[in-house]
Amino acid sequence: FRHPRTMPAPAATVEDFEARIAAAEMALVHFGADWCPPCKELDAALQPLESTYTSVAFINVNAEELSDLAESNGVESVPHIVLFKGGKKMAEISGAKMPEIKAMLASMTSIAFDDSAPIEVRLKALVNRDPVMLFMKGSPEAPRCGFSRQTVEMLNETKIPYGTFDILGNEEVRQELKKFSDWPTYPQLYVNGELVGGLDILKELKENDELLSTLKGE
Repeated sequence: FRHPRTMPAPAATVEDFEARIAAAEMALVHFGADWCPPCKELDAALQPLESTYTSVAFINVNAEELSDLAESNGVESVPHIVLFKGGKKMAEISGAKMPEIKAMLASMTSIAFDDSAPIEVRLKALVNRDPVMLFMKGSPEAPRCGFSRQTVEMLNETKIPYGTFDILGNEEVRQELKKFSDWPTYPQLYVNGELVGGLDILKELKENDELLSTLKGE
């Protein structure tokens, strides 16, 4: 008998999951379900990445069998990808979005997440990770504050692609980025590595019909 979801390696219990997360420098966790065709397709697409990202542990979690674990990691639907570094949740993607998953892996293994690099160097890499980069509380699928939710809604209306970083998952980035940007609150939006501002600034840009051109870097 072969387990219907064998790649990446499945976590049998919460304890197994926690031990493997703790042991891994970085881990990509796929929360899925056996009945979910996109989950099986995502498993197959993830398999070649294991040989590319040898420092990353690829782990499967059955979100129904380990429902408490899935819920505690913000999983509301499957498939759902969560990336951990040093045992801490760093980023997540809802859905079988391979281009986004590949981009996330590439960025997370860059100097932006090299703890041995100076924080200023890491932050500079992080704000330049995507042309439009939003530092928020939570994720676009599950914002953790009203300001972040309003910002995501405003950005989604423009149809411009943007990257995000959940500052609740990294206290060092959360505190140091305020100094780096000289901006005391979140969310913070960057375009081409330059700070645009927070929600009030975005509202002002939208009222003046300047939001779209700003996001395009014009």
